[in-house]
Amino acid sequence: MTSQLVRATCVVMASHPNLENHLRGELKWEFSQGLVDLRHVRSLVSSPRLISLSVRAFSHPALAEAGDTFLDSRTRLADYPQKTMAISLTNYLLLVSALEIVDEYDPNDRSVMKLQVWPFEPRDLNEFAIAVAVALSYTPAELLAESRISLAINELVGKWGFFTDEF
Repeated sequence: MTSQLVRATCVVMASHPNLENHLRGELKWEFSQGLVDLRHVRSLVSSPRLISLSVRAFSHPALAEAGDTFLDSRTRLADYPQKTMAISLTNYLLLVSALEIVDEYDPNDRSVMKLQVWPFEPRDLNEFAIAVAVALSYTPAELLAESRISLAINELVGKWGFFTDEF
């Protein structure tokens, strides 16, 4: 019987210090083959999105662009009238009693925003980490339903040697 060594891997959050170096180390072989599919990253970095809800739009210094709003500001993706913002779980718990949850709204209603709750402070991430976090915040089903999002993610993460073909 021959023995094989298996390298143990762990799933980290996008707030992992030096996330880019960590991924390059974990995916060294994949990078040696060319561009790296984000599906490999999905197995190494957890999605930051804990909760998603629609709320009456508000302003707060802890809010950070997420989802389509983040992609719109960095790619050619056109955003919806409802901006998508992320906030840490800590700040969400401080604000939740003041939030007005909206169950139904007109597609052109700008007084509503999409709020994602993340386990860490989204504003503390560097450009690479926030790009990975936003890319992973979409579910595979969401990417399949909206090919324009996958195209925008490709445009965003391509400069770091990643791609997604989930469209």
